[in-house]
Amino acid sequence: MVSMVLLYAVRTSLVGRRQERRVEKVGGTVFVNVWVMESFYWAIRIPGRACARIGLKPDHLTWISLLLGLGTLPAAALGRFSIAGGLVLACAIFDALDGMVARELGISSDAGEVLDAVTDRYADAAPLAGLIFWYRFSPWQMAIPFAALIGSMMVSYMRAKSEAMGLNLPSGLMRRHERITYMVVALVVGPELSRWLGEPWGAKHPAMLLVVAFVALISNYAGIKLAADARRELVHLGRGVGGTKK
Repeated sequence: MVSMVLLYAVRTSLVGRRQERRVEKVGGTVFVNVWVMESFYWAIRIPGRACARIGLKPDHLTWISLLLGLGTLPAAALGRFSIAGGLVLACAIFDALDGMVARELGISSDAGEVLDAVTDRYADAAPLAGLIFWYRFSPWQMAIPFAALIGSMMVSYMRAKSEAMGLNLPSGLMRRHERITYMVVALVVGPELSRWLGEPWGAKHPAMLLVVAFVALISNYAGIKLAADARRELVHLGRGVGGTKK
């Protein structure tokens, strides 16, 4: 990941930035800016074209992404954190490739979007579920990845619900690409940094736990804010009277 960013920095200094419509649509935040997102898409553009040319279909890549994502659960649960982090990154790469190949071949579809959305939710939950299991010896430490899992689901659900209602809300914080970035950092870098920190308050791998806590805090805040923004927008549109719709 560091190499990818460094290479893109060289490319930017020589020939300028590579503009990506998908990146421009999603936008960056203070946690993961547009430039970092551009570097990711720039790095996988050639593999994406190669996948399209050898006949791989977007659904094939989606299923590979899911398998890699599910592999993070046992890896994290067994304390193989660097492996889990590598699988999170590989899962994200294949998840991005499926959309890239679909656009390259001109075969984007609503059915593919549904499959992609479902597999994303399982892939998002898997590493956090693994951490919940690994931290089972301590209720307060186990609660941190559990809170991150709830926050992640809330952000994804509220974005999907808002779009289904035809609302155009601000992009918000801790979207999927941001959560993936921080989970990779937590799982790969966190355990190494933790060696220098010891075990304050009995925390195992405190640096990793701190990054996951950051994901938990910001994602839950973002999910609640999206819910509040959606309700405010619905009231403004005259769709807030009559109570809960069942």
